[in-house]
Amino acid sequence: MIWNRALAGLAALAMLTACVPTSGSAPLPNAKLAGGEIVVAGPRGYCVDPVTLSRGASRSFAVLASCDILSGSEEGTFVEPMMVTITVGPRLQSPAIPAPEALAAEAGQPFVSGSARDGLATALLGDGGSEVLDNGDRRYWRGAFVENGHLIGLALYAPEGSRLVGRDGAEMLSRVHREIMRLSPDLAPAQG
Repeated sequence: MIWNRALAGLAALAMLTACVPTSGSAPLPNAKLAGGEIVVAGPRGYCVDPVTLSRGASRSFAVLASCDILSGSEEGTFVEPMMVTITVGPRLQSPAIPAPEALAAEAGQPFVSGSARDGLATALLGDGGSEVLDNGDRRYWRGAFVENGHLIGLALYAPEGSRLVGRDGAEMLSRVHREIMRLSPDLAPAQG
């Protein structure tokens, strides 16, 4: 499903956690996905890892992480370490945002807490984060929203014990959501 692409970034995660620059590829402030219909970016201090970009016809994928870490300390300043995966599904006429509990069920992980507000559903999952991020907390966040007819899935992974595994993680997903909404073009609804 939409979340399976997150595993495609595992090789890039090894680079992130080891603080190794991405083989001469400078981190990007933003990236166009889904044929330019979605523009992904992170809050200040976070960049798109160009190594992880996948701009497929039906699905697109990107990873956000610290610009400082991605560049091998050549760009950016220190920000809270984390990684957010972004998966953009195909453009549909009326995609639905899943409920927070459904985000956990789809991932096959225990639901801890969540909310749905301002067009974004978020869920804190009780397990699975350490399987994706070395030295990661077992808990991680998932989010989903719709922009320009695309269902967009988010997953936030943070180091063990990070404040981003708590309530601050939901706020970080909200900040990523707002950046994508702000930067993406306004398109007419998809025709079915």
